[in-house]
Amino acid sequence: MTPLTIAGGGRNTLARRLAGRAAVIIGASSGIGAATAEAFVAEGARVVIAARRVDALNELAARMRATGGDVRVVRTDVTDHASIVEAIDCCVREFGQLDIAVNNAAVNSARMPFDQITDELYRDVMATNVDGVFVAMRHQIRAMLQTGGGSIINTASIGSFAAVPNMSAYVASKHAVLGLTKAAAFEYASRKIRINAVAPGAVWSDMTRAGSLSTPTGQARIEAATPMARIGEPREIAAAIVWLASDESSFVTGVALPVDGGYLLP
Repeated sequence: MTPLTIAGGGRNTLARRLAGRAAVIIGASSGIGAATAEAFVAEGARVVIAARRVDALNELAARMRATGGDVRVVRTDVTDHASIVEAIDCCVREFGQLDIAVNNAAVNSARMPFDQITDELYRDVMATNVDGVFVAMRHQIRAMLQTGGGSIINTASIGSFAAVPNMSAYVASKHAVLGLTKAAAFEYASRKIRINAVAPGAVWSDMTRAGSLSTPTGQARIEAATPMARIGEPREIAAAIVWLASDESSFVTGVALPVDGGYLLP
């Protein structure tokens, strides 16, 4: 690739890693998704950001446009499959192609013993964390096949590898995300579509602040279980996603990259 100098986007250097590429990020209103959107724009990508909270998306888009970012906003609820398709179609319509897709929308589940999980709670978690990813990947793959390939990154979890007590529905959903990632990666590797996942540990976000990190006791427990003895930042997960989206990972597909401060090591 010939190095190019491209102004704007907050990073005026040679050969920004995602220069000129078109991306859709589903679940972009805060946390990892928002940090990923900002990192993509800084690396030269044109971005569609999608989530339920349009006000938060508009604020994020304004910040990125102020640095020269080319950004579109689409309200998307991943339990409404038509809205997933609209976010992907918007990217193709506005930018002419889909090169990168990030599937980050997810919900946590209330901590409770397995035998107390209701059918409704289980279905709600699966509808967002699994069905939403499946539908998004299907349409993303179709779009990428039209233009010769691309890169899809799903947000998995350390719960994709290990049991987490009293979170069985969430753990099952994140194991399923890893299964979808690997199965699709195998099928489309020869067609120049790379499909990977990141597997974050505990990261500061709206979801964790309302859940496992909502109390000093919860934070201390997780820090004690993490060899690096701290909670991750959204930008640290975003950095891994940028790498998986870029040509620097051109021989990588079907992996789930833990970004967890060493949580899975013991």
